[in-house]
Amino acid sequence: MIALESTVADSAPSEADLAFWRSLRDRVLPLRPSQYDLTSTCNLQCEGCLFFSGSDYLGHTDVHELATVDTFFAAEAARGVRYGYFGGAEPSLVQEKLVIAARHLPYGVVFTNGTQRISDEVPFRIHVSVWGRTATSRALRGADVQQKQVRNYRGDKRAVFVMTLNARNIDEVGAVAAMCADNDLALSFNHYSPTQRYTRFIQGDAPADRYHASSSQTDNLMLRPAHLARARELIARLMDDAACRIIYSREFNDIIHDPAGLYPELQPGTDLAADCGVRLTASLRHYNTDFSASSGKCCTPNVDCRSCRLYAQSYATVLARATRSLRQPQALARAIRMWRVWCALFLNDDGLAAVASAS
Repeated sequence: MIALESTVADSAPSEADLAFWRSLRDRVLPLRPSQYDLTSTCNLQCEGCLFFSGSDYLGHTDVHELATVDTFFAAEAARGVRYGYFGGAEPSLVQEKLVIAARHLPYGVVFTNGTQRISDEVPFRIHVSVWGRTATSRALRGADVQQKQVRNYRGDKRAVFVMTLNARNIDEVGAVAAMCADNDLALSFNHYSPTQRYTRFIQGDAPADRYHASSSQTDNLMLRPAHLARARELIARLMDDAACRIIYSREFNDIIHDPAGLYPELQPGTDLAADCGVRLTASLRHYNTDFSASSGKCCTPNVDCRSCRLYAQSYATVLARATRSLRQPQALARAIRMWRVWCALFLNDDGLAAVASAS
């Protein structure tokens, strides 16, 4: 297990922690990230899909000319971007774009369904989305993909399997963890976070579509307080199991399963989170598949902020909150704990090597 908690929660940072922090600042930070949708094509049809909900994906034509891709990422590097979050729909279907991006950006993570193995030419972290056991995966994704995922990434040091928890699969956490342990795969956790359209559908205010094929008002993916409590308990147990390679922390486990959520307050007069670490700025951008800059609120503009527990976004928010005040030893210790787990989850081998001597 890779954990960010310490034995004394309010202790000052140790010498090893301070060495890690110096190494991280000197060799990796600042990250200056941005987010990239590389294709509007996917080979699965997942229940409650985030990408195909709403209209943001419409009106954008995928870029196919590789020279244009190269020029684009060269310009991104020139404006200071050093970390890329790569999504799609499904980015493994356009691997040539990932290879080009890796020539220009030193760090990144690819969010993939794992059905196609990403070439070793791509050095980025690879997060493979898992939705439960074989039958659950088939029911929620339209295909049995687990065997392909394992075959493609068994023993691959770039890969982390990320189980998306929802109301239907929480009790399968142990089975997924055992599968990952048996195949030398690291495991972390995401939480299904409904889009505004999915929420309206569950409330009876919007019609169903093909990405709401098996959901209803009484049987759906929404995580309610009882589900959150159960998930928190099961993950805590797994973190005590030395056979599992869990990249998580007890501290984050408590935060993310609080029924109040990360964003209990919205900006006045809006439905936008008041304190989110991934809101788009002049520097932090989200690009559509035609490489136009998104005008949305974040990289997942359709997600309902009030119930957002998406893991990459949530880690960014928790990190931002932890690093606001670093003058007090306790605050620095907490920020270091947060950064340790983020590095384990999101940095590629080169990035990990840069801070490994202090880990």
